[in-house]
Amino acid sequence: MTSVMSLNELKKKLLIIYHDFLNVFDRKKTTQLLLHRSYDHKIELNDESQFSRTRLYFMSSHKLQKIKKYLEKNLKKKFITLSKALFALSILFVKKKDDSLRFCVNYRKLNALIKRNRYSIFLIDEVLTWIQDSKYLTWLDIIITFNKLCMSTESKNLITFITFFNVYKYRIMLFEVINESAFFQHYINDVLFECLHKFCQTYLNDILIYSKILKKHRIHVKEVLNKLREVDLQIDIDKCKFKIQKISFLELLIFINDLQMNSRKVDVIRRWKVSRSLTHVQIFIDFCNFYRWFIKNFSKITQSIVKLTWKNHLFEWIEICQKIFEELK
Repeated sequence: MTSVMSLNELKKKLLIIYHDFLNVFDRKKTTQLLLHRSYDHKIELNDESQFSRTRLYFMSSHKLQKIKKYLEKNLKKKFITLSKALFALSILFVKKKDDSLRFCVNYRKLNALIKRNRYSIFLIDEVLTWIQDSKYLTWLDIIITFNKLCMSTESKNLITFITFFNVYKYRIMLFEVINESAFFQHYINDVLFECLHKFCQTYLNDILIYSKILKKHRIHVKEVLNKLREVDLQIDIDKCKFKIQKISFLELLIFINDLQMNSRKVDVIRRWKVSRSLTHVQIFIDFCNFYRWFIKNFSKITQSIVKLTWKNHLFEWIEICQKIFEELK
């Protein structure tokens, strides 16, 4: 768990010109539950009748103690509360890299019933067009604490979970439920609406600020920080990078006056083995499609392979397909 810095520690890490925004970098505020507001998250189901209560299953004493500790912690924060819903989801534990256990709610049954949110993130071409000719870049990383967004009153019962101790429901938005990423993107775009496509781009919790003049860049950064402060969102000081000339954004390496493909991703493509199944061809095309910005006549080059994915089209991996495959790599 990341430790909370003192005010003096924050001052040492943060550039002095941004000290008026120290509270935006204060981790203590990430655990505070906000009041209901217009951005409360609402879940819509295709068929609520298929939702039912899950049965409890045996858990070891060690896991029961983990559950109890999780419940006590989140009840104290008011992130969860008792529920009287007729349906509830099961809980499980996921093993972390250090072999410790993370408490999770199994949302597969709920996710299968939720109506998909079609909110569009953005096109990579649009982002790259806006940041061209910039001389200064700053990278901000929002601490994604979804407790900053409450669940709507009518949706709280849908994220009810059952334990051996009692039945509880969340009062906050959860990342494990589908549509949460789209909802958060919509939310952060609204928060920074006046800055977007002028000197700022966002992708979920990542914020890229770009400017041609240093004096304006500092003003732009302050404007973004002020917008985040207004809605009580916090930034991770350890992940921020101010006034830099190179940054990795959306799997691309952005340099001042230049743009490059991420070598790690390029290596994945180069090592890609030939697979003549429809599914694997679709995956390969989608993977390469992200970098079409770098490949002249991408659509023309890939036409023969793309045809293999068409409905009612004979899937036949011929010599020209192999040639295109190697060319793309």
